[in-house]
Formats: sequence, structure tokens, C-alpha cells
Amino acid sequence: MKKLVFISLSIICLACGKQTDEEEKKEFDFSYTTDTVLVDPGEGFIYLNGWLNAAALSPDKKQLYNYNPEAAEMEVIDLENLRLTNRIKMEKEGPQGAGNPSSIVISEDGKFFFISYTDVREFTSQLDSMKTYKIRSGKFETLATDETLSQPFQVSPDGKYLLCPYGPDDFAKFSEGLAILSLEDLQLKKVPTDLWERADAYRLTRFENGERRMWTNENVDIVQANNQLLLSSANFNEVYVLDLATDSISSKVYHSTLTENTKKIPAKTSTDSPEEMSRMFKEKNGQVNFSRFYHDDFSNKFYRFSRDLERTIGDSSVYKDVVTIFDENLNQLHEEVSPIPFFGFKFFKDGKLYSYVNVEDELGFAVFTFDF
Repeated sequence: MKKLVFISLSIICLACGKQTDEEEKKEFDFSYTTDTVLVDPGEGFIYLNGWLNAAALSPDKKQLYNYNPEAAEMEVIDLENLRLTNRIKMEKEGPQGAGNPSSIVISEDGKFFFISYTDVREFTSQLDSMKTYKIRSGKFETLATDETLSQPFQVSPDGKYLLCPYGPDDFAKFSEGLAILSLEDLQLKKVPTDLWERADAYRLTRFENGERRMWTNENVDIVQANNQLLLSSANFNEVYVLDLATDSISSKVYHSTLTENTKKIPAKTSTDSPEEMSRMFKEKNGQVNFSRFYHDDFSNKFYRFSRDLERTIGDSSVYKDVVTIFDENLNQLHEEVSPIPFFGFKFFKDGKLYSYVNVEDELGFAVFTFDF
């Protein structure tokens, strides 16, 4: 049995950043401490090759479920005591097959949704019965004959709806908006928006003998909170808000004093040269990136993380990570440079932010405790 380890970092940061929302002039007191904790894996190990991409929180946030596709088993991690407590054996294929999910969602009533490129597999809370939704090959009345649903697929927190882009049945064209598919009766509602079209201006494509061989995905992040859907792109410092009660869409544009507010649209977006494609990608990656919005239901605040180039040293680039905080109405309250990494699996639990870290191939979390 491996010993449970707590690594105390005790970093304290006092807010000193300049306010960026013109409507928020009052002082915003903000500080945080952080500790790194390790999860006890018992006699085995915890699967980390997927960087927790196929991991999901239980509805009460007391357990983390991490799927290991190599062993076709679900690892159950007790977040209260920071230890692995169970391994649930599953089938890789067959009538109860988990397949190869790119993500997993656990609904408020405890159902598991295994999401892949072509379908969504719904399991009971005991993982002993499965229903499959064939999304890519499905025919839905609201879609035109030349329209389709596309990735990434996402299941709403209540497990009742699939959320995803819809648009032309041609991957070379941009999506036209958001599709909301009822999993109960497969009725589909389309919500047109130009966010996918705007994001598509940043897509890079490499051709070979006139055929597309490689391209970048310009996804739109979708987050549900407070009876709203928040739609955002990594390219813009803004958010589209869909009110689920009225189906109305509004938008908020923010201003940062610490990063750029948008990526520059590339002067050239296609090439047949692998070397030039690599250069174009490096140039694009060196610009600002914005994460999806994260909701802390404990404080009812929203967080967004961004990353921008700070300076170059020879051939090396140094980046800065920035955290931005919003109130329950998505008004910007504060931003500052922070040690919270832009990349990686994150979630809020009891008002604290847990950010995945790999500590010598052991599962760890940097736990940030915020004080306002």
C-alpha cells in the first residue's frame, strides 16, 4: 500500500490587478492558497495516459470516475479521502461495450454517458445496462437533407439532451449553430449562431495532391449553468449566452489588460507543404488562447483561464497563464497572472479548484482555495 502524500506549497497571492470591466470600479479583494495532494492508488496504478480526458465527477462531487480503455475498466477515486477505492470491469465491445470514449459525463441522476466520435452510449448508474444513440448516422426531422450533427458531442447535466454543432454534411465547411437533441424522443431544435463561422476563419488546412490531409479543429465550448448555455471560442475574449427559458441569445465582450483579446486571423490558412503547415501552426499556437468557462456553484462565480505569449528567448517561448473571474451575471470582476495552468483537467469542489498534475506518474491535484 502506497502512503498518501500531501505536498504543501502554500502559495499566497494578493489581488493587485487593474479592474478591466468598466462597470466594475470598486475594489475587488482576492487571494488564494494552493496545496498539491496525491491520490493513493493502492496496490496498482491509476491510468493517466489519457490525461483524465475520459474522467467525470459524480453528481455530489465526492467521487471521480476515470476510464482506462486499455484495461476496459472504470477506476473509482474517493475525493474525500483521496484514494482509489474500486475498479469496475467493463466490456470493450459487444452489447455492453464501452467502446473508446473521448469523454464521459455522469448525469444528475447517476447515469453514465460514454461519448465517442459516432455515438453516445448511456449506462445505468451501476454500469450494467446500455442504450446506444447513433448520432452520426441518425436521421433527424429538423435537419435539412444536406445537414448533419457533428463533434464534439456533449450531454447536458440532467442527462436529457445532447448538445452539439449542426451544419453542412461537409467537414470542410463551418457549422451553422447549436443543436439541442432530446434523448427521450430524439426531437431536435436548432439554434443558429455565427460563432462557428467566426471561429472557422482560424482553421489551418494542409493539402496533399489536392486532397485535405490535415486541419485544425476550431471548436466552440459549451457550458451549462444557471439555466443558460455559455458558448465561447478559444479565439475570442467574449461569450454568447443562450437563455434556456426564453431561447434568446445575448453576448458579452470583455477587455483584458494582461492578454490580447483575440487571435489575429492568419494571412494564410492553407498549404501543401508539411513544413509550412508546422510553421503556421506554431505561429497560431503562439497567440492568445481562452479556455471554456468554469462555474463554481459554491460561490456562484465563473472562471476562465487564458494563455498568451509573454516573451521569447532565442528559439524558446515563455507564456503567462491568466485567471479571470466573473460574477453570477458574467460581469468581469478581476484578472491576474496566476500559477493555475491553462491546460489540463480541472473542476470545482466545495469552492476549491482542483487542477490535475502528474507527479512522477502518480495522480495529483493542485488545489486552489480562493478567498474574496
